[in-house]
Amino acid sequence: MAGKEPAIVKSRLAVRDVVEIADYLATLRTSLEAGHRFYDAVDRTFRRLARMPRIGSLWGDEGPDLEEVRFFPVTRFRRYLVFYRPVEGGIEILRVLHGARDLRRILRGGDDEG
Repeated sequence: MAGKEPAIVKSRLAVRDVVEIADYLATLRTSLEAGHRFYDAVDRTFRRLARMPRIGSLWGDEGPDLEEVRFFPVTRFRRYLVFYRPVEGGIEILRVLHGARDLRRILRGGDDEG
């Protein structure tokens, strides 16, 4: 694996999550800088997880759709969690969600609204 970066595959929902959270943070703090910091933190977290895909905790939910799903906090934004699955050559990012939400329901597809 010398010189080759691991693959990071992002689901449509994960991309939407990141955009919505960054927008929210920028609005909440009335500064675009907060949103940019979140984007940078997410990027660093994704790259770290791709290099070491087993560092996240297993989600532990039953069901074939969530098999091998892991979660890990976003660097410097620990209330936000990256839900991902190790895949051949990298990781698949499923969602990025605030930890206070009904994660089980959202991950099972009960809430497609960010």
